[in-house]
Amino acid sequence: RMFGCVVIGLVAGVVVGKVTEYFTSFDHSPVISIKDQGQTGPATVVIQGLSVGMFSTVPCSIILGISILLCAWLGGGYGIAIASVGMLSTLGITLASDAYGPVADNA
Repeated sequence: RMFGCVVIGLVAGVVVGKVTEYFTSFDHSPVISIKDQGQTGPATVVIQGLSVGMFSTVPCSIILGISILLCAWLGGGYGIAIASVGMLSTLGITLASDAYGPVADNA
């Protein structure tokens, strides 16, 4: 049961990362819609940016809510804690990649 909580946390963390990539990538429609508002003025860019930013929290909240409910059903409070460990298990790789980005750019 605890292994299931770890897997749920790991999958939830990866999916949240993909959702974040979608909402922040220049290749996808949320950022393109903000860019297109630049033709009418800076106020519309701010409004569109705020609306996209607020909407981007919805999928992540749903994913986290579902994973919390599943892990609470599987293992109670301890299952939720184990799922959070699974969710954060990729953090070391992500932070190391971000830290060495400027070093690789200047090499």
